[in-house]
Parts: sequence; C-alpha cells; structure tokens
Amino acid sequence: MFKSIVQFVSVSLIVLTSLIGSQALASAHKGIPNAEDPYQYDLAYYERKQDRCLEAFTRSDFEVAYSICTPLASLGFSDAQLVTGLLYAYGEGVDKDKNRAKFWLKEALKNGREDAARALSDFGMD
Repeated sequence: MFKSIVQFVSVSLIVLTSLIGSQALASAHKGIPNAEDPYQYDLAYYERKQDRCLEAFTRSDFEVAYSICTPLASLGFSDAQLVTGLLYAYGEGVDKDKNRAKFWLKEALKNGREDAARALSDFGMD
C-alpha cells in the first residue's frame, strides 16, 4: 500500500514538473489590437470574410457559414453574430442550442442589427 502511494506521488510530481516546465517555454501571444497600434489592420479583409459568411448562409451551406461566421462574430461583426445566432436557433450546421442562439442574437442587436430583435421574438427568446 505504502509503495503504491509513493509511486503515485512520484508520478504526480513528474507530471506537475513537466507541466510547469512546458508553461515556462510557452510563447506569449500578442495582446488584443487597439487603435493606437502603429500596425494598420486590413478591415476590408474581415468585411470580405463577412460577405463570404452571408453568401454561405444564403446558399444553405451551413457548415461553411458556421466556420466563417463564428470567429467573425467573436470579433464583434454584427452580420456574423446574426448568422451565428440563426444557425444555433435553427440547428443548421451545428447542434441546436437556444442559449447560444440567444447570446449571439442579443450581441447582434447590441451592435445595431435590428432584425435580431425580430429573430429573438420569433424564437421566443425575448
């Protein structure tokens, strides 16, 4: 019994040591960009991606729409937030999830997409 406890503690220490060591070697990621950054971000790139998101949604290519729209929705693009909310509400290209649908539709509404209010109402999420 004592031997198995000593082995467990030894293995735990080895795992813990390797985890701590790997964290020390991890590279730091750049912070979130802000307006004062000297680097100019290409907003047109993201707008083109948002157009592709909307095109995929209108073509009923829901898996592609989800893969393009979700990262854009996280960045605050209101069209992508609306589409992501609708994908979750309908369960198209993703599992149906009323809570996530409500979250993304409310985000789209906060960012000026008035039609998100209608979607929230239509799905009984208001």
